[in-house]
Amino acid sequence: MKKAFWSDSAQSAAVFAVVFLLNLCVRSLYFNFDGVACAIAVELGDFKHLVHGNHLGYGVLAWAFDRLWRLFGYQGHAVLTLQVLDSVLGAAGAAVFASLLRRLGRGEREAVLGAAALAVSHAWWFWSLEAQVYMLGALFMTLAAREALSDQPKPGWVGLWHALAVLGHVGHLMALPAFIYALTHKKGRREISPYLVFLSVVVCLAYVCAGLFAVKPSSILELKLWLLGSAALGVDRNFAWHGTSLLVALPHWLRMSLRVFTEFVGQTGLLWSAGVVLAVLPLLAGARAAADKSRESRFWLTWLAGYALLFLNWEPHTIVYRVTDLIALWALATLGLQSLSPRWRQAALASWTAAALAYNYAFVIKPASEFSNNRGLVEAEWTKVSSPPEAWVLVSNIGAVYVPYFAGRRTLNLRYYADEAVLRAKLDDLNKAGESVYVSGLTLQDPGLRAALERYGLKPVAETAGLSLFRVSRRK
Repeated sequence: MKKAFWSDSAQSAAVFAVVFLLNLCVRSLYFNFDGVACAIAVELGDFKHLVHGNHLGYGVLAWAFDRLWRLFGYQGHAVLTLQVLDSVLGAAGAAVFASLLRRLGRGEREAVLGAAALAVSHAWWFWSLEAQVYMLGALFMTLAAREALSDQPKPGWVGLWHALAVLGHVGHLMALPAFIYALTHKKGRREISPYLVFLSVVVCLAYVCAGLFAVKPSSILELKLWLLGSAALGVDRNFAWHGTSLLVALPHWLRMSLRVFTEFVGQTGLLWSAGVVLAVLPLLAGARAAADKSRESRFWLTWLAGYALLFLNWEPHTIVYRVTDLIALWALATLGLQSLSPRWRQAALASWTAAALAYNYAFVIKPASEFSNNRGLVEAEWTKVSSPPEAWVLVSNIGAVYVPYFAGRRTLNLRYYADEAVLRAKLDDLNKAGESVYVSGLTLQDPGLRAALERYGLKPVAETAGLSLFRVSRRK
């Protein structure tokens, strides 16, 4: 028997180090809404909002990670510490994935190359650079899968890892059928109990503690709104399902099944074709594995089906929900390559990884690192230098978090002032109190807003290179 070149733990450590360094090479300036909102709550120590009903654990971990940095003297924005945290989580997930592949019988080099392919896939790489909740759940789902597919799985550990993934995001409950299949297929039905006990107890205990010590709901309605989370984000705070008909959703879902590998959207000609081909190749290899109907392939197909049941019906166009699909898709792809010789398997994985790294870096990672490509961030910085420190600023969409966080200005969120009469009354109150109110040219692009403010009173105060700022005050 051929002796292993390095141990499982040494290999995982090496994968983690390389992927983490790769993640640190470029800093994303994309700054998604939820990540900035979490950074604001972290800096405020606002645990009521950190323990979000849909992803309970990430905010608390983010707060602890940020406080660790500050113990060593860091005084900057928390959004940077959260980005580093996600880089750690993404690298750790890739390292565990290498260990998972090795335990499933892939060769040492194939395990490392499979983890590298995962790490440079569009969805995994991009969201490892952003402050967001999804890489936390992806890490624990990989740990749960590694345990569930081991020769002698420990159901309690599967339940614990799965519970921690659910605390990363409740959507991971959709993997429940896959874990039940893995445990019952080999061990017998009696082995489900420890898994279900650990899963339910850990999740329920975490929610009870969060409710009692952080959220402290004063009514059943407040409790319901907390638990609904993203399903009750409307101004009226009523439940709203973010879905559409299957005929509309399916094309979005299928296209996203390709885009998780490479971001070809926005490209044309040969570049578009190259991106699509790169995305299709792992799926073809995975389809070969699915046809074998082995225990492992059935597990991964059940995994994918569980998530599809939810995300075909909830925002099928949103890529972050599909990050965890990459774990199953790459496991299936490496399994499908087993019909090739070791040399060809390694060459295929290495070639794909090199090509995807170059493609995704050129068209996703590098553009997201450039300040000028984030119009909202440019506008927020412009507002900071062009308005008085004590000013109020009208904001909408992502400006609701960008302006207070990056510009340090007090804001009036137009989301809550859609009625022109209500907006005018609020503006009157601020003007009577001697407060100055401003609005940027970007915000004025909202439908109907410029006309409404011109009727009230709108005066340009600063303009340069496509940027503009206006003072809002009633005409005399």
